[in-house]
Amino acid sequence: MNLARISRMLLALAALAAALPALAAPASVAILPPDGARFLAYQRFDIRVEGQGVGPFSATLAVDGVPQAFTSGAQNTTATDGITTAGWGGFNVRGFSSVEPGWHTLTATFGDGTGTVTTISRFEVVEAFGRHGAKGGSTGKPAKNVVILLGDGMGVAHRTAARIVKFGVTAGQPDGYLAMDRFPGTGLVTTHSLNSIVTDSAPGMACYSTGSHANNGQEGVYPAHVTSPFFAPRVEYMAEYLHRVKGTSLGLVTTADVEDATPAANAVHTADRNAGTGVCDQYLDESDAHGTGASGTGLAVLMGGGRRWFLPSTAFGSSRSAATDYPPLPADVVSGWSLPASAAGGLDPGRDLVAAFQGAGFAYADSRTVLDALTARGAPDKLLGLFGYGNMNVALDKINYRRGVKPDGRSTFVVEDYHAPDQPMLDEMAEAALKVLSRNRNGFVLMVEGAHIDKQSHLMDADRVIGETIEFDAAVGVARRWADKLGDTVVVVLADHECSGFSLIGALSGGVQALRALPPDDALLDPGAVPARQKAVGTYDAAGFPRYQILADGYPRTMDVDGKILVGFGANSDRYEGWLSKPLPVIDSLLPGSFRTELAAAGYAGIPARRAESQFGFFVRGQLDGAGQAVHTASDIPISAYSTGNGAWKLFTGVQTNTDVYFKLMRATLAGAPDQD
Repeated sequence: MNLARISRMLLALAALAAALPALAAPASVAILPPDGARFLAYQRFDIRVEGQGVGPFSATLAVDGVPQAFTSGAQNTTATDGITTAGWGGFNVRGFSSVEPGWHTLTATFGDGTGTVTTISRFEVVEAFGRHGAKGGSTGKPAKNVVILLGDGMGVAHRTAARIVKFGVTAGQPDGYLAMDRFPGTGLVTTHSLNSIVTDSAPGMACYSTGSHANNGQEGVYPAHVTSPFFAPRVEYMAEYLHRVKGTSLGLVTTADVEDATPAANAVHTADRNAGTGVCDQYLDESDAHGTGASGTGLAVLMGGGRRWFLPSTAFGSSRSAATDYPPLPADVVSGWSLPASAAGGLDPGRDLVAAFQGAGFAYADSRTVLDALTARGAPDKLLGLFGYGNMNVALDKINYRRGVKPDGRSTFVVEDYHAPDQPMLDEMAEAALKVLSRNRNGFVLMVEGAHIDKQSHLMDADRVIGETIEFDAAVGVARRWADKLGDTVVVVLADHECSGFSLIGALSGGVQALRALPPDDALLDPGAVPARQKAVGTYDAAGFPRYQILADGYPRTMDVDGKILVGFGANSDRYEGWLSKPLPVIDSLLPGSFRTELAAAGYAGIPARRAESQFGFFVRGQLDGAGQAVHTASDIPISAYSTGNGAWKLFTGVQTNTDVYFKLMRATLAGAPDQD
């Protein structure tokens, strides 16, 4: 055999050897839930074994050495469960739960005809009901009601800014405190998601409502390679657990579009937080509208924006589409989670979801006027309130409409331009929700979100951010009054993450009129030249003590006062800064497309860098990629806790993880908490 032929054979053998590892066994084999997950005893969750390969696929699963039968996934086939992405195989156990506290081991094998991989994962089960006097047990009686007030994106500086604006400071001493400041329990919460130190709002809320971390963009599920985001493996929500065990109701109140991440991450199972048609359908379809108690959330109140998802696709302002809906759920999801056949879902963009809610017993309000009429004498059993087509407007724009103050030089109000003039404030919605939920003698879970603290921080609109935080704190005051009235209630105030690196850098020096008289700074880009508006920032002694005139409605007469507090953004994008209040908000992204087009034609900016300040403010080069928005940060956030009937507030002091909050709330409602001192 000649040398050239031997060389060719050796090269061929080397190439084959290099290829063999790729063919020897399937890749990316995983068990879900991920290693280290925690669950409450009796809490339901799906187990999934999946991997990538050439097929046909097979798998086995054991829990603590005990073999488990899959509820879906045909062995030795390429299709397996019929819902797995091409090139992958998937096998599921739906609606699993464990009652034995402690650590448990999941052992799985996955094969694809070229080889078999064994993988191991562990999960922990936390005792649910506790034993009085035992280690980790409780002595106080359980709380009946849970109220979670979530200021989306709200960090320490957001709270400080709202306190200074509303109350002021004299000789170093605050002249008053926010309602949330007066809660006795104070701690810090980490904010990381399953796949990043920087979370988005979906897993940010879901960790409080499930006790499990989720990937960014996902809520109530674990990440998996499936053909619909609604088919991903589920984990049971607090509302579902307590409705099943205690017969509680659920209330969701937000100033966002109700399909948005925070409200949905209490009731909807999806790997795509933006799939609005399916999200809003699932609110109703898995609400247990008939009160069986076997499954569902017990949803009794849903209020916010988002009317666009409830209108048939042919109606004005509708955003419903098959692309954002979900096809019928797999049969083992329906059976494993004890769902009625009516909850199986289906592509129905023409559905009139408002009418469907009304058919399920919900009273419907589309304005503040109707809401007031519905709750003036007593309250309905269930309540749906949709006060905008997308996100509701921010507090300052709603307040200006009530005061009759239009933006300078304009003939219409902002809320009119958004096709939603008559909107309630967040505290008014919280009051209405508590009237409805308190009718259930078994108790309730209520989540109230101040959504625009985050959204306006993204847009680097400091004055609207502060107004939102003041509005949110008014809702906190409502919750505390109801907790005192009802008793046996635990209330927590927290955020899902911090947004924008919001920072109080000083106060305006020289006065507002002098600021307005300054020549434009927009063309001054030389780092060696200081823009006039940069010189207007009073720091240290020059900051002094800003004073705002607060009117009877609880909001400043104007945010543009001499000595106004000035805000910097550590997680910013490009923008122009002029320090004056922005007359118009940036166009909201969660709106029907035709609305966004209207607003652009009416002079509203699509991004912060295109606001009117670009004509006179000084240019600020952001730390991010170009002229976009500010982003979330990985900072810890503050938590404030209050309780009536027991000392549950004591559980939330110190530093804790975001998933810890779930287990502490569930301990308070199921096992009780320390007695009041």
